[in-house]
Amino acid sequence: MDEQVFEPENDSSIEITEKEVVKEEVMPKRAIETPLNDATPAKEVAKEVAKEAVVETPIAKQSNESSIQTRTEKSRVATGIKGFDNLIEGGFEKDSTVLLVGSAGTGKTLFSMQFLYEGATKFDEKCVFISFEEEKSSLYKHALQFGWDFEKLERENKFKLLFFKPHQVTKILEEGGGQIREALMEIGAKRVVVDSITSYALLFTDEYKRREKVLEFFNLLEKWGVTSIVIAENSPQVIEKEEGSLGFISDAVISMYYQHDEEKGIRIHSLEILKMRGTRHTNKLCAFNFEEEGIVVYPDVEVF
Repeated sequence: MDEQVFEPENDSSIEITEKEVVKEEVMPKRAIETPLNDATPAKEVAKEVAKEAVVETPIAKQSNESSIQTRTEKSRVATGIKGFDNLIEGGFEKDSTVLLVGSAGTGKTLFSMQFLYEGATKFDEKCVFISFEEEKSSLYKHALQFGWDFEKLERENKFKLLFFKPHQVTKILEEGGGQIREALMEIGAKRVVVDSITSYALLFTDEYKRREKVLEFFNLLEKWGVTSIVIAENSPQVIEKEEGSLGFISDAVISMYYQHDEEKGIRIHSLEILKMRGTRHTNKLCAFNFEEEGIVVYPDVEVF
């Protein structure tokens, strides 16, 4: 009698055989012990094994979700400003440079100081405020109105305030950052505020030179691995449209306003996110108010 050779009808049986081999090696015990009978089709065997394996491996699933969540958290730097972080996927991108623009009295300095204070007190991120205009005593005094004790943070080595005349910064940059770099390294700063880049840029009458020096400053901030807010007095229209302006070299641009509502006879504080790379953000003009704990953003309040 000729020897009979079994020929599989299609490749699916081969695939099942391979799956069953894997099942013996890596599937959990319950999956292997799934009751089957001779009449159970091969495809149903595979389905049952796969179904049981999914049920019995929640740890792997949780681990996966955990690592995704960790990566997301690490890539975002929460401002801590109420009502704001939800508008920008949880915070600024880590190590990004955010340009904060607006006229005098719109709240730029307070927004920036709140970003630093929340970072130091809630997220354990040390910070540095670089001022070209307002001196320490004035900044600390205004901050205390909201319960932000920067003097205490300074004693705890969680915060440093550096004050320079704009012309001093030119020499510092020529030295690769000098005192600024040393201050950041000394406390391990992760958050930085520069107030304001406009004062520094005014040193240069030549437009090309001005842009070159400002870009040099931005490049250093990026090199130092900090998430920074750079304050500017520029008009939002100029920032958005003028090629080569600060808006083009920043990772994000936020504009702050203090507008008069003629119908209600009041002025309203608001902010707008003009751009934020790598972030799904709101396009609405959002009202905000200065409250006991600082700035609170109200995205659902109609401004005009």
